[in-house]
Amino acid sequence: MRIFEPPKSPFVPRIRIINLVDVLFILLIFFIATTTFRVASQQPAGVKLSLPEAKSAEAVGKQKTNQLRITVAADGAIYLDKEKTATGQLEKALKEAKAKDPAVIIELSADKNANYGTIVSVVDAARVAGIQNITAFTKKSVQ
Repeated sequence: MRIFEPPKSPFVPRIRIINLVDVLFILLIFFIATTTFRVASQQPAGVKLSLPEAKSAEAVGKQKTNQLRITVAADGAIYLDKEKTATGQLEKALKEAKAKDPAVIIELSADKNANYGTIVSVVDAARVAGIQNITAFTKKSVQ
């Protein structure tokens, strides 16, 4: 004879779906928010450029060759392949790139509001390094 009989109730254990939906909804919001911040911070060197317009703009840069990308932001910051650099360091890096590959090509993209002196210093650094092949990026003017 048992002293305590297990209670016999019609209760059947169930998984409550409403709680799971709440948790999944919160996870979805979290992943959407973090992905949005991550994509915004992965722009090339964190620089948004407003390229100048030209009637003779061509589609360049599609073929992958020995290219170095130099970006000049509107505030005058200089980026060499997504890394911020100073003019003196740029000259040294360009000399090293020229030593590795004599046929290196410079892809220069500068904001249309960038200081002209900064652009001239970048071109001068390339010439001092012995690089003569410089491509400037523009966008096709609409007319």
